[in-house]
Amino acid sequence: MSSRKFLFVINHIDWFWSHRLPLAKGAQSEGWDVSVAVTGAKDDQNLTKQLFTGYELPPSDQGYMPFSLLKIIWSIHKIIKREKPDVLHAITLKYAFLAGLAARFHKNICVVHTLAGLGYLFSGEGMKPKILRIIVGPFLKLALKSDNTELIFQNPDDMALMIKRGFANPDQSTLIRGSGVDLKEFPLIPIPQDDAPIVLMPTRLVHDKGVAVFIEAANILLAKNVPARFQIAGGITTNNPNAISKAEMDGMIDGTNVEWLGKISDMPALYAASSLICYPSYYGEGVPKVLLEAAATGRAIITTDHPGCREAVRDKESGLLVPIKDAKATAAAIEALLKDPEKLALMGGKSRELANSEFDVASVVKRTLAVYQKT
Repeated sequence: MSSRKFLFVINHIDWFWSHRLPLAKGAQSEGWDVSVAVTGAKDDQNLTKQLFTGYELPPSDQGYMPFSLLKIIWSIHKIIKREKPDVLHAITLKYAFLAGLAARFHKNICVVHTLAGLGYLFSGEGMKPKILRIIVGPFLKLALKSDNTELIFQNPDDMALMIKRGFANPDQSTLIRGSGVDLKEFPLIPIPQDDAPIVLMPTRLVHDKGVAVFIEAANILLAKNVPARFQIAGGITTNNPNAISKAEMDGMIDGTNVEWLGKISDMPALYAASSLICYPSYYGEGVPKVLLEAAATGRAIITTDHPGCREAVRDKESGLLVPIKDAKATAAAIEALLKDPEKLALMGGKSRELANSEFDVASVVKRTLAVYQKT
């Protein structure tokens, strides 16, 4: 068994537990000594209980402000200097950027970056993200392109775009669709037989996730007296320029029958109570984990024909794809499935089959560990 050192760099402790624990445990089982550099590490005793070494990183809630970024880069540099990892794995584009620059000061380290969607930097609209791309672009190439770096993309659109724009080399790029889903934690659950079935949008509260589109679609259907309940599950986030504040969220649902549930910890129970999942995102997604979880529980999914989102659905088999920012098309898709319970159930079964065949977390962990062996 190997005793090599492995360092995770990720944006927040909650994301480590929800998205990357199976991978960290998989590396541990292969003999790696696993450390985690993350905001929130100092207050989380579970890291020690799980035999991980935690290193605190400064928060990244100030976007791409230079001083904030330099603090994080310097912190990662000091951790690398102290820990001397053989492999560093950074999650998300932003942390690939930061960790990649920090790793440039260290010769004997192999670097893996998972670009879990291209996010605000590449999908944001208006002048600000365009200016950011011009300023950040040369440094991003420096962070991502070196002989000892491997890139993992979660959807083919992102991989093609980054190769085309010169941020990635084809022979150092691997496609692994999403972070996977634990099929035991999210078992197949029968669809409730309710007179007013629940249509659920599980999401981070970011405008580009399509929250306003979901609310407008719900209003269209409620005006037509379609018997359904519409719920949004997600807590307030602060680390995205397009985050929705509590006041904005309260205003968006005011005067509607849409329920905002806030942050939900028991996601399997949430899916169990729901009949249909709707996720009208136009964000720079990787493959949204909530869609993989929904698929595993056997729920039909309505989402956008958009990079990352379409990876989780086989159109007209396990769900329906709709255009981005199109509340009328979204409403029509919801109505069509709610009016056909037999099709809804059939699509739910196909969703589970897709989760079994392509998104099992054990397979994702195995393929990711194989990338480490390339470094």
